[in-house]
Amino acid sequence: MSDATRMSQLVTSRLMLKAIVAVCALLALVSAVLFQAPGLLGRDKAVTDFDAFYIAGTMAGQGRAAQSYRAAEMMAEQRAIDGKNNFMPWTYPPPYTLFMQGLARLPIGAAYLLFITLSFLLYLAVLRRIAGAYLPGVLIAIAPALLLTVRIGQNGFLTGGLVGWFLWAFIRQRAVAGVPLGLMVLKPHLAFGIALLALLGRRWKAMAIAAGIVVAALLAATASFGWGIWAAFLGGVREAGEFLAEGYYPLFRMTSVYAGVRAAGGSAPLALAFHAAGALAAAGFFLYGWWRGCETRFLAAIACVASLFISPYSYDYDLMIFGVALAFVLPDLVERARPHELAGMLLLSWLVTGYGLAMNVLNDVANSGIATLKSPSDFFSVSGILFLILVALAYMTLRRPLVSAQG
Repeated sequence: MSDATRMSQLVTSRLMLKAIVAVCALLALVSAVLFQAPGLLGRDKAVTDFDAFYIAGTMAGQGRAAQSYRAAEMMAEQRAIDGKNNFMPWTYPPPYTLFMQGLARLPIGAAYLLFITLSFLLYLAVLRRIAGAYLPGVLIAIAPALLLTVRIGQNGFLTGGLVGWFLWAFIRQRAVAGVPLGLMVLKPHLAFGIALLALLGRRWKAMAIAAGIVVAALLAATASFGWGIWAAFLGGVREAGEFLAEGYYPLFRMTSVYAGVRAAGGSAPLALAFHAAGALAAAGFFLYGWWRGCETRFLAAIACVASLFISPYSYDYDLMIFGVALAFVLPDLVERARPHELAGMLLLSWLVTGYGLAMNVLNDVANSGIATLKSPSDFFSVSGILFLILVALAYMTLRRPLVSAQG
């Protein structure tokens, strides 16, 4: 059996798919216990990302939604749980706070399990529609971020699922694409690519549906929390911008150009300038692909990648959107790349999606996702540059003509 045949069998292996899903399911069950009653597993309570979600939802249910956007108050709530100086400010839009208020009516273990299970199933369903038989290969390539997202209860599956759902419906010219586009109000900075695609494609019905969902979400949040929630939200965003400039966020967990320059010792203005240049380049590349009439599945992949370079605040769990891009192009990569090239890109993908987790382990906060007020010089932030290299290699590979024999 040739190396090419073995690689093809690996990326389409149903056994591998079942194994990955089983590991994620087991990890989710263990994590639910760690969120609810860690003592049952002989562990102390450690605040992670979903704890911050749950705290914000709980505060909202207590009529303190505006206070959740004040970092000092959020940190006090987090410290009350495990006695540590955790740093996870709340900067999500008020509609997401309203969503978490609903989830926080459940015990935290049940809320986490419901959230991560439904969002993971959405993500898997969307990837299956896009990648087909190559779904196992996609999951293998993003395995580190997959496990990280399950463990800390982040929303990467939700945003990745919504982006993928939009692109799947967009390619089929269905107005229902407006539903996931509108729901991205929960994390709008990751919707750049799909919003621009809808605009360039003149999908007016889809955009009207999206606009209606956004307006409804904003009105619902305003009705629940009052007009003052928006001033609190904007204040929280400004405060977060100051924290980012001062290097309080864990830059090694970020995948942006900004994080890479800042962690390397560059000033905040310099890092922002480099990031702006990178964001413009990503947007320009997407527009170039549209202008040249790029095949729709490739343009969809470019839209995903471009979205990940727009905001300086981009984390490893956001790379679930990269998984969507990969779902569109993996069959073409397998057809065009030699086995050793595929193996190299797989290793690079693991580095991109797993670097932040590895640094967390080295920082003695494995499986916690906590940011500990580290300075930008403590760890390098290399995920962004590695991601650029990976995208460049994939692009060059996809430009090749098909070859009849590879080895």
